Amino acid sequence: MLERQPSQYVRAAGALVPIALYALILWCWFRPDFVQSWRETDTQSIARHLAEPGSSIFYPRIDWGGSGEGYVETEFQLYPWLIALFLRVFGDVEWPGQLISVLAVAGAAWVVFGGLGRRYGPVPAAFALAAFLVPRGVVLAATVIQPEALCLLLYASAWFAFERYASSGSRGRLASYAVLGLTAMLVKPTAAQLGISSFVLLLLGSRERLRSLAPWFAWAFMVGGLVLYLLHARQLYVQYGTTFGVLSGGDSKLPHLEHLLVPKLYAKAALNAVLWGLGPVGAAAALIALFLGTDRAPIVALLVGNAVWTLLALRYTSDYAGRHYHLLGAVLAAESVAQVVARVTAAPQRLWARAALGAGVFAALLDSLHVRRAYRSSDFDAPAVAVAKALSTHARQRELVVVRSTEPAYDSFWKTPSNFQDPRVFYLSRTHGWPVASDDARVESVRRPALSGARFYVETVERPAIPELDAWLSSHATLLDSTQFGGRVYALSH
Repeated sequence: MLERQPSQYVRAAGALVPIALYALILWCWFRPDFVQSWRETDTQSIARHLAEPGSSIFYPRIDWGGSGEGYVETEFQLYPWLIALFLRVFGDVEWPGQLISVLAVAGAAWVVFGGLGRRYGPVPAAFALAAFLVPRGVVLAATVIQPEALCLLLYASAWFAFERYASSGSRGRLASYAVLGLTAMLVKPTAAQLGISSFVLLLLGSRERLRSLAPWFAWAFMVGGLVLYLLHARQLYVQYGTTFGVLSGGDSKLPHLEHLLVPKLYAKAALNAVLWGLGPVGAAAALIALFLGTDRAPIVALLVGNAVWTLLALRYTSDYAGRHYHLLGAVLAAESVAQVVARVTAAPQRLWARAALGAGVFAALLDSLHVRRAYRSSDFDAPAVAVAKALSTHARQRELVVVRSTEPAYDSFWKTPSNFQDPRVFYLSRTHGWPVASDDARVESVRRPALSGARFYVETVERPAIPELDAWLSSHATLLDSTQFGGRVYALSH
């Protein structure tokens, strides 16, 4: 009598145990006491506004829109909208975003295991699952209030649906790919690399499908949906003047020609991709799979998609601040590891190979946990937290405030405006108002908001003397408080 093999559903259910343990460890270990980082406070403040009566997901609001409504041009705010569902029930709390992030990464891991398990079997899929979960970027995405984790879940789901379409021609899988892919792109336009990778996959492995209109309709649907939403978002900028730099104003992610001629930028981007996207184990597996693999099409396709996006967003992909831009490389890492393990399974040295791979994955996980812990204890946010606490003792909620940012309005190296609008002080003090760039601390930058109702002027860190501004403040403001970082809180006279 033949021994029955467990079904793919049983194997997938078995993977939920280590995935759940991984999620639980991250949730307990890295759940902070309060949200204080730049990108997290912007996300949480949008969620807070979406929880208000009469709000709309199509009209996201921030706190740094002056005395106006604060509607802002940004990506589709599905992630803050999900957080807002919890806020309406539990009040102004911060744990729902962290919970959604860790569950999204857990869901993406389950999708990766199931997709690779069908093609390579349970053992390669198990190693791929481990490699997927250990890069720095994945650990970070699972433990912060940012939309990258949700984007990763949607991206992975769309990719494996498209792989099923490429191998079977299933129109249902193609439809799932189109809907999931569009949603991923709406949540984070970085997922647009999905279309590039999908095209390359068909070009290399299923070229006959390119003769059909079906995939072209799917790509048109995805691009068209993204363009329509971004045009709507641009109208918010045109009307209200605030943006995250998606299409209008703000910073540009695209490099200039002169930047493309700087080898150091490529080296930095490649290093970030290895450390924050693929992980060292995934990067090594990708190289091995390219040279020794028997099914190179998905590896090449994902690699091309990641490389194109890395080049297009070189300003951020080459910088530490853009480490999250490499997150989707974790899917490439998983594909590569699954192929390598499937190949060495039949080799006489398979036990040694598996042991070495397991040791590499474990070392990568320790590195990611160490880096994440260091990121949590970073002093970067301490000045903003200190001055926000000082402001909170004087300002009522929703009062108008002028906050001088620590960032300049223009990046001279990349030759583009910067997104200097610091949301941290506004969020932590529950105020709103006007941000002022660090290199734009002029009398008019404070006087105009004061005439429009601003009650306070705040400086996050100590600044050099600006005689004209200091003279104006001495006659039109009163110093109320200061911090150990040189931050100051002024009451503006009217």
